[in-house]
Amino acid sequence: MPTDIISLTEFKNDASGWIERLQSQPPVVLTQNGRGKAVVQSYESYQQQRYAMALLKRVIQGQADAAAGRMASLEQVKATVQAVIDAAIAREKAAVTAKRPKRTAAPAKRKAVPAGRRRA
Repeated sequence: MPTDIISLTEFKNDASGWIERLQSQPPVVLTQNGRGKAVVQSYESYQQQRYAMALLKRVIQGQADAAAGRMASLEQVKATVQAVIDAAIAREKAAVTAKRPKRTAAPAKRKAVPAGRRRA
């Protein structure tokens, strides 16, 4: 995977062109005073690299867990997942029940007052 190495000045002079080229080529190393100072790459390439690193980190953690004996059987994992699902369903049901308006008795009707006796 060849990588272009260019000066920061060269990159700045044609930044739009380099950004366009980066969509279809490997990252570019930017130099300042003859030394590497930065790497520029497309956003898609950056996202792919982040995903790969995260996956690699999980694999390494899994290997460390296995070496330390921190493992669970498939049945244990299924039971744990089912318990989490059941708890989430119970919380959702409780939230729905709490939102329902409570039924109250109808308000008492006022007695009719004869027309001549109304207060102002």
